[in-house]
Amino acid sequence: MSLKYRLMATFIGLVAFSTAGHAVTLDWDGVTWTPGSLSNSYDVDPTKPGNDVTLSLTGDTGQFAPKNGFTMPSIQNFIEGGLSPVQNALVLHLDLANASQSVTMSVNFSAQYGAGVSNVSFTIFDVDFSSGGFQDQLRSITALSIDGTTLIAPTITTSSANQLSGTGLNQVVTGMTGNTDTGATSGNGNVTISFGAAAIKSFTLTYGSGSNAPANPTTQGIAMHDLTFTPVPEINPAWSTIASCLIAAGLILRHSSHARRK
Repeated sequence: MSLKYRLMATFIGLVAFSTAGHAVTLDWDGVTWTPGSLSNSYDVDPTKPGNDVTLSLTGDTGQFAPKNGFTMPSIQNFIEGGLSPVQNALVLHLDLANASQSVTMSVNFSAQYGAGVSNVSFTIFDVDFSSGGFQDQLRSITALSIDGTTLIAPTITTSSANQLSGTGLNQVVTGMTGNTDTGATSGNGNVTISFGAAAIKSFTLTYGSGSNAPANPTTQGIAMHDLTFTPVPEINPAWSTIASCLIAAGLILRHSSHARRK
């Protein structure tokens, strides 16, 4: 390939994508959640107008119970996840009537992200176990690909108070030992969940009880810390047109060069 065509290919590669990837964070220290509400949307991406992410809770939501005098779910900082200084997180505190009950968290990203989002990552605090009291469990943790059909498996990192089992789309995190809500060791109940480079439009997870929970568990709770994601760059139609024109011009120049050599 001649220098001319190599330069043209390089230029096309540089301009084909008009929107550079940029990390976006849903930071619970910078937003609000009406205590007790089950769905909220947030505008956290300055490059996109309107709401960028919506978080909803379904299932046995009637089992949400107050904690420390606050209606749940709500944004609080009394489940610390080992952070110093302490930060806010979305607290889910339940009084399940039986071990089969659960709530499901669904996070949907704006349709304005036409190519989806990637590098989705967040940490759940305080997934633990209390003998004769409760056993926290996270399950059905999957993301939906931008194609609207394919399910994406998570990458999960656990801590000393919990344990990962299963593989792929069937991964389950279960609390195995007790964990304190506050202080330096409160991070022992942390679970980090990410979906890597996959382009997704949403994800879900279910919070409930493990098999060692009593028939009627005592109150139990977890907290979701900040959510980060990166919008997948989209092709700008204007740049796409320019690239097509450059390719066409290159073909014409190549044809002309061949014609002169005959």
